[in-house]
Amino acid sequence: MFRIISTSRLADLDAHASALPLVRTKCDSLEKNLETEQRRRESLVRDLERAREQHDQQLAETTRSYEERLAAADQSARLNDRLVEQAGQRIYKVERMAGEKVRELRDEIEQLKAKLAASPGAAQDGTVVFRYKNLVLADVDLTLHVKDLGRGYPQTELNLVLLCTGCGYTQTKTDRTTDTPEARARFLTGDYEPGTILKRWAQEHAEQCRAAALPLQRTA
Repeated sequence: MFRIISTSRLADLDAHASALPLVRTKCDSLEKNLETEQRRRESLVRDLERAREQHDQQLAETTRSYEERLAAADQSARLNDRLVEQAGQRIYKVERMAGEKVRELRDEIEQLKAKLAASPGAAQDGTVVFRYKNLVLADVDLTLHVKDLGRGYPQTELNLVLLCTGCGYTQTKTDRTTDTPEARARFLTGDYEPGTILKRWAQEHAEQCRAAALPLQRTA
């Protein structure tokens, strides 16, 4: 049984049939565009994954580097604390040794002072440091006189005076030196110092002098 198609319907079908190649072409173009976009999307996804991996790697490296720096800083701080502690211990030890050394030096100084107090070098100004007797028991004295030279002179004048209270014989030896107990002792007892020379003269005079001491002549 045949179906009768109207002319208007036939015209529509003919129009649709003529438009079908255009639709197919457009559909093919859309499919190509879709494939291109899919490939671009896949490329973007891959780029995104690579970028994410690089970011994660950089973040891990940064975190590791930060942790390493933090660990190094902590280790450096502990090392500094240990060095400070060791320095404090050394300072304490040095101070203790210095204190002990100072006490030892003070003891030595006191011992030296005690020795010097018993030596001729401890004699003060106007002190008779040596005394001899002549043949009639008159004194032959060696008296130390200390003269301050005043400001501007770093040295002191030491005078050793030999005086026989019997006959009045006198001799003087002088030296300028820094006034210390050691310098006085050296001045009085050194091998070639004035004190040694005058002591020899005093002994020689005492062995020969027969003059008796008069009250007005005795000065020491």
